[in-house]
Amino acid sequence: MRRSSSFRSASLTQQLLAVSILCCFPLIYQFQTLYYLTTIKDVEIKQGFANQSERNNICKFAEDVESQNYTSYKLGLDWSNVDHVTKMLCRRLSQSSNYNGNIIKNETSIVLIFKVARSGSTFFSDVILRALQAMNRPAYLNFEPYCREGCYHLKTHQLMEAELSTILSSNCTNTTVEDPPLCNTTDTHKKCCPVPKCHKKFNHSAIPVLSLNPRFLDSVRWDKILSPSFQRTSSAKVFNLRRTNLVEMAYSKFHHDGCPVIHGFNDCIPEEKGNLTTPFSFDCLLQCVQHYGIGDQEFSSSVAFVAAENTKMHQPHLVLYEDVMRDQSHASKEVFNYIDVTVHDGDNFFNKTNQKKLHNDNICSYADVNCSDLKVKLGKLYPCLLKQLHSNSTVAWSVPVMRAAGKIKVNIRGDCHRLQNLDTKSHTYRDYEELYI
Repeated sequence: MRRSSSFRSASLTQQLLAVSILCCFPLIYQFQTLYYLTTIKDVEIKQGFANQSERNNICKFAEDVESQNYTSYKLGLDWSNVDHVTKMLCRRLSQSSNYNGNIIKNETSIVLIFKVARSGSTFFSDVILRALQAMNRPAYLNFEPYCREGCYHLKTHQLMEAELSTILSSNCTNTTVEDPPLCNTTDTHKKCCPVPKCHKKFNHSAIPVLSLNPRFLDSVRWDKILSPSFQRTSSAKVFNLRRTNLVEMAYSKFHHDGCPVIHGFNDCIPEEKGNLTTPFSFDCLLQCVQHYGIGDQEFSSSVAFVAAENTKMHQPHLVLYEDVMRDQSHASKEVFNYIDVTVHDGDNFFNKTNQKKLHNDNICSYADVNCSDLKVKLGKLYPCLLKQLHSNSTVAWSVPVMRAAGKIKVNIRGDCHRLQNLDTKSHTYRDYEELYI
């Protein structure tokens, strides 16, 4: 049952809005971007999917997404424990044609946030945590457990599953569950050992908020962690954060630790040379998009779907970066409604932050980006990326797909379309089918 408590005063709003965050969601700024190729209003806008036959197109996706060689962070990516999200959506259509999204309401006891780099997760996770705490519902954030290259396959999947179950049960430990030397050495990053230590103030009734990039723990079986025997599973809430403008996401990742991959062009990390920095090249654009924008995001969404299917919500709450950028008030209402936090009309918890992100403008305005060169090289081979090159960070896009012989494939060389904006009446939340159909 939803709580009837509400945020009591403007000072609480100020408290949440004053959170010190990494710069992922800046103030909404007016359209001032120069479009070299076309204006956004001229781009095809997909008006949702009106009938069941169009939804059925999700079953036309070719079964090759999992076979792609995605190697972000110079790591492999194992799809053996998860199907691609389009397969799960297709199975759901065969089981029920009347599924209508997130319709079950119950009190939140766990929050899972599946995300990738540069999707706005630092800000989003912190706001979720503080919103729950403001409702006098104790909560604690475990941010990015295992999310370091050195943690990848450092432990067995059974051990990580046991540790994650401990975290989600709001339990702590006085000893290391794993081989004692592992977490007692300076060579092991603290994120590889995420189970909180017990102390006098540890609250076993607190709501755990777990925010992670699942590509770093690809061997974990979420259906085992969120099994029916796990008491808190039924009231777990699952978010999936995505960023749909792959060009802007790639440029952001380029400037935040680069885009290293196995056998890549190079690590695509900008270097300063006097007053100049390494340019954001065409090869780095493709490398960042393929492995971080497509590979990591498709895997994250698929794992989020597996996790949600083992809860009463059945499907993750999909949050697009661009939707938040465009209409923060609407985004905040939908997010807080999902986790049973009551807000007053006019409250906007994604707005008026003290910090701005590093790159506010269209990437073509920056000195290390030669959009004329990128436009020529993208040409007709990368129609989706060409559209997004001159887009704005308030515009949401479908994934790039190629259609041939009755099959549909997620492909960097595919085309995409602008998504219909969310509204407060008929289109209040995102369906996954919007990304792929």
